Parts: sequence; structure tokens; C-alpha cells
Amino acid sequence: MKGAPPRYAHSQIELKISCEKLSDLDYLSKSDPQVILLAKDIRTQKWRPTNQQTEIIMNDLNPKFVTSFIVDYFFEELQQFRFICVDVDKPHNPEWQAQEFVGQFDCDLGSIVGSPGGTLKGTFYDPNHPGKDRGHIIIEAEEVSKSKRNVKLQFQAHNISPKGGLFKSKPEIFLVISRTNENEISTSSPVYQSSGVTTSNPYWEPFTIRETTLCNGDFDRILIFQVKQYKKNGSHIILGECSVTLHEILSSKTSFPLRSPSNSNVKIGKDACITVIHASVEEPPTFLDYIAGGTEINLVVAIDFTGSNGDPRSPKSLHYIKGTNDNEYQKAIRSVGQILEGYDYDRRFPVYGFGAKFNKELSHAYPLNNNRDDPEVEGVDGILKAYSKAMETIELFGPTNFSPIIDQTAAKIKREIDNGNDNVYYILLIITDGVVTVMEPTIRAIISASKLPLSIVIVGVGNSDFTNMKILDADEKPLVQKSIPQARKPAVVMDRDIVQFVAMRDFQSEAASYELPKAVLEEIPDQFMEYMTKHKIEPRPPVRIDVSDLKVNHRFINTPDEPPPAYT
Repeated sequence: MKGAPPRYAHSQIELKISCEKLSDLDYLSKSDPQVILLAKDIRTQKWRPTNQQTEIIMNDLNPKFVTSFIVDYFFEELQQFRFICVDVDKPHNPEWQAQEFVGQFDCDLGSIVGSPGGTLKGTFYDPNHPGKDRGHIIIEAEEVSKSKRNVKLQFQAHNISPKGGLFKSKPEIFLVISRTNENEISTSSPVYQSSGVTTSNPYWEPFTIRETTLCNGDFDRILIFQVKQYKKNGSHIILGECSVTLHEILSSKTSFPLRSPSNSNVKIGKDACITVIHASVEEPPTFLDYIAGGTEINLVVAIDFTGSNGDPRSPKSLHYIKGTNDNEYQKAIRSVGQILEGYDYDRRFPVYGFGAKFNKELSHAYPLNNNRDDPEVEGVDGILKAYSKAMETIELFGPTNFSPIIDQTAAKIKREIDNGNDNVYYILLIITDGVVTVMEPTIRAIISASKLPLSIVIVGVGNSDFTNMKILDADEKPLVQKSIPQARKPAVVMDRDIVQFVAMRDFQSEAASYELPKAVLEEIPDQFMEYMTKHKIEPRPPVRIDVSDLKVNHRFINTPDEPPPAYT
């Protein structure tokens, strides 16, 4: 049976979200709404998280969210989405189910895109209280530009004190930027909101925003700037506003006059304005820019030798080796390792085993070459040889515990960073039968390592229950280390998603040799870029090499599988 054909998105759609007349679920103040996006799986017909949600807006029953949703668009598919609105009463709990449910709205993407002006207005409903008015959602769709450029901006406002004197108290002033939408009803959606500054001539921090987010690649699109005074009850006061374009911001013009809204009781002076402190458009670095600049991609391999794999002498064992036929572990090592081998600067990999007795010593991070000082082997062939040789002497044991190998790898990375080398990134490949018996230490180790330049790839072999592996993958919800009230330690959420899990049994088609490594490694570039961006690490200049110094790489001199065709 051949694998399913790949799905190619025709384009991406940005969904801007706003709400009207939401149910007020708070007694002493207004609700603090947030919208979460779910998608219906076309195969299982079950709702699944998309890991996309808006920001939380305090005390507002008519919120216009800055954070939008980005979805792939497939014309030939029925793409169904569920928009869930909650009142956030527990902001430190990342699970939307822990918040107070306002309502939900279900629709398909085609209905949104096909609505007049790409704008659809729906009504939230509560399945447990049908017929009860929960408010409305407004979804505005627009195709996303292909641009990957960033816009760096900084602004300052001047003379925004109300006419007749200064503010009665020190106000908190913030800036909101909205872009006009491509529809026929002249609406706008917020795309940026600054933090508040307590001064009458606010000087806001510089910020970077995607060009697609700000104006979707249209430098002449109208942008609405609003300088607002913060109010605890959510009814913020618009002190002044103006309409500009990115083209004007980038031109020699450095300031734009601010005007009070006609329906506002607060009026500012005629000399009020907003000044451009900095404006530039920059092409962001790519994954390949870092590789060209010499960033080292280091592979670490950890192999599961716990007793749940079965007696390696039995053909039923996942570790059973017979002749030249690869077992599941060897297949995973070969298919994934061959791709990563090309990115490892010296093609030497440390290889460890865990969950077994090595030389009668139980270990969860034992070097398979028996050399603790230098656990590295040469290439994928070296990994396979070390694995096969280890099988001759080890005693499978347990339990299955990932935390020692994760902690050991994290410690090695920390030492490199402490020594001044931030131009590295590690990939820890864990191949396991999936029966994890020690979860809490593993979760703690992953959360701690999520701040480091590390991705963890877990390949599950066999037919075990991989529920715990899917929890570690954290695609549905981020990992959280539970709080310890007695020690006054709060709950800790993972800094970023660094784990990718794939089950070998899902890749048994003729195309498995292509599909498996693709599924295993497809998240690595995004995880890499997220770390580098978060830590503001720029790529180094491309490494210059004298061609005359290059040596032939004999890895690529192979005997053909079949003789060349005869020419007549």
C-alpha cells in the first residue's frame, strides 16, 4: 500500500478576531476574554488543538484582539474550525479548560473566505445552556503575503496633555496600531499594542513586527495609530489618533499630527504629534544562514535497552538481529542519522544506552563504546556497529527513564555556552519502545532543557502504548512542572516546544524511508530558529574556504547498485 499523497497548502489565511456583547461572567468587573482555535481532524473527525490562541484582554466585553490565527488553506478540503471564548480567571494555568467557558462557534474556512469582504459574524453558544445569548464573534480573513521581512519601529508622542492643563495624575499611556482590512465595510484590526509609559511625552520601547502582520506586504495600506490612556475598567481613553502608511513612515517625514476623536470629551492641543524614532525593513535570517555561518549541529543518540523490549535472542524482541535485516532500532538509526550526519560538523556522534546493565552496572546514560571520556563514534555506521556490539554483552533491565540522558546532554550544552560558544545546536535522538515508567523527572528535565539550544526527537518502536510519548511531545498542551507549595516553588511551564515524537508503526508503506525522517525532523528548523530569535543570536558571516584546500569526501564515493546502461 502506497503512502497518501502529500498535502500542499494553496496559501495561508490570516484570521483576525474581534467580539461583541460577550456575556459578563465576572461580578465585580468585566470578563477578561481570550479566544482559542481548534480544528477538526479530517481523518478522525475529532477536534484537536492548533496551539493558537489570542492574547487576554482585561475587562472588555467587546475585544479586538491583536494576536491573529494563521491557517493553511486547502480549497479541496472541508476545513472545520471551532472558536472557543473563555473568561480567564486563572492566567497562570495554560489550559483553556481551566478558565470560565463563555461560548463556542463552529464554521468551515470556506464559509469565512467566501463571505462578503471575507468577514463572517457568528454567535457564540454554550452546548450546556442552549438558547442563551453568549455574544458574537467577528472573523476577518485575508490571504497572507509571502514576505518574510521584519519591520523595526520605535515611536514617541509629544504634547498629548489635554487642553486646559496637565493630567490630574500620572497617566499610563500606550500605543495601538491597527491596519485597515481588505473588505467593503472599512473595518480595521489591531496588530500591535505597546506597554504603558507614565509620562505626557511617552517614549515607547522599540519593537519588531512581521511585515505581513503590519500591512501584509502593502506599504500603502492605511495604518491607524491611536495613543490611549489606560483605565482599569477597560474603557481606555483615545487621546489622539492619525492615519499613516508604512511608506510614509519609512520616508523622510518624521512626525505626524495627532487629532482627538470627534466624539471624545478629552481634547489635546493642535501641536500634539507622534514622532518616528526608528523605522527599517529587514530580511530576517534563515536556518541556512546559520548553517552557512558555521553553526554546529550536533547529534546525540540514546538507545532504549529496557526489559520491555523483549529477550534479544527471541525473534519477537525489538532488539532481535538476524543477518542483514535491520530491526526497528537499526531502521530508525539509519533513516534519521543519514540526514543529520550531513549537518554534524565532524560527523562524530556520542552514543548512549539506557535502562540496562552494562558490564553488570545499571546505567541510564552509558557510552556504547565503553569510553566515558570520549563517547563518540564515527558516522552512522559507527552508531550501528556500537549498537550491535553492545547487544552481545548487555543485560536488559529498567526502568525507562529519559531524564539522566536529557540532563547529561543539557549539562554538556551549558558548559559550551559558559565557555563562550553560542554558535551550537544539539539534537538528542532517543529511540525507545515507549513504556516510560518515570514521567515526572522526565518532564522536569525537558522543561529545564527547553531554555537551551536543544531539540529532542523521540522515535517510538514496537506496538506499545505511546500515550506518555504524546504527552512529552506537548503538541496539544505545554509541559508544566507542578508547583510545590511547601517549598514555595510555583508551577513552571516549558520555555518552548523542543520535543518531536514519531511512532515507527505509522510508517510502514513503500515510502517509509522518505516519510519517517521527514516526520521526525520537520520541526527542527522552526525550533532552531525560535531559540536563536528568542536569544537574539545572529548568524555569523559565511565561512570562507579556499577551494584548493578541500579534500575529497569519500563518504560519497559508492559502488553503483547496478551497472551503467550500455551506449550504442
